Amino acid sequence: FRSALPTTMPRQRQPDLKGKKTLRLEKALQEKETGNIFFKNGDYKKAIEHYGKAIELDPKEAVYIINRAMAYLKLQKWVEAEDDCTTGLLLHPDNTKALWRRGIARRELGKLQDAKKDLDDALQLEPNDKAIKDEYIKVLEAIKAKSSDRTPDIDGLDTKSMHRRRLSIEEVDLDENEHIIESAKKVLFTDKNNILQQVVNENSKIKVIKVNAPRNIHEFERDWNGYQDNDENLYQFIKAIPPESYPTLLSDFFEPDYLSKIIFIMKEYFLVYDSVDDIYNILYYLSRVGRFNIALMLLGKDDKKGLEDLLCTLLKSCDEQEIDNVDNIQQKLTKGTRQDVIELAKNY
Repeated sequence: FRSALPTTMPRQRQPDLKGKKTLRLEKALQEKETGNIFFKNGDYKKAIEHYGKAIELDPKEAVYIINRAMAYLKLQKWVEAEDDCTTGLLLHPDNTKALWRRGIARRELGKLQDAKKDLDDALQLEPNDKAIKDEYIKVLEAIKAKSSDRTPDIDGLDTKSMHRRRLSIEEVDLDENEHIIESAKKVLFTDKNNILQQVVNENSKIKVIKVNAPRNIHEFERDWNGYQDNDENLYQFIKAIPPESYPTLLSDFFEPDYLSKIIFIMKEYFLVYDSVDDIYNILYYLSRVGRFNIALMLLGKDDKKGLEDLLCTLLKSCDEQEIDNVDNIQQKLTKGTRQDVIELAKNY
């Protein structure tokens, strides 16, 4: 009886899981291609539909999600676009298209700092991408415009229409003010405790402000925003920062607007009231900030001209013939040689 029974029972046939998975991935790819066709033809709703089917078939493929985000952007569905980009970045953190597209969506949603961070990261990966650079400039302009809109009015006057008072030292006829004028000419700043003295204002009084050097990027951004609408105060703030701290302080948060404004302040104020050593040190350490090349690349024509003037002044300060007739020792560079300045100029 036992010999009549089969020695082994036939195995049940297993499903071809690998084959089904391959078919599903191929179907997802076909849906994506169909979505691309609709996208090119301007039918973004249909494109979203097919990208959605591709995502259902292969939810781990970031491309389908990021493509759908672009279709949402076309339909001005900013929240949906942001969500898709965020999901895509979870799957592919270094995807520049996802960072760029989320930057667009966040700008439209008013999340300007988040948008800037996305575009910072995208430019770090693709520094020569024109689309990313163009969007980055839009975000910076939006941030600047928002900051201007929040500037409070003083006694009912629109601060935007008020002319900025230039820092100047003027001779006055009153004898009692002569010692103030002479003191301001000899020294503008006291290095101790970061207390800086402002030059005589229109009423012939010295205005003193206390500025503490920022210890981190959060303090820097807070103080920068507080001083940037007043060139004299911003000058004092920049003066308070030890130049050697810039590479660590700004690190990956070096905005083109920072470099632009610092160049302006150095040309308008440092050239007049400070030593060329101060200018050299600031330019030297700024060139060692992590995102320096991106900030430099986005400078405007006036900024580049101001930078050229500063570097030319540094070169002249190394030439003995240029400073033979200059009584002010501050105009002679002692922190570096002519070759050092040439090397610095190459970085800019």
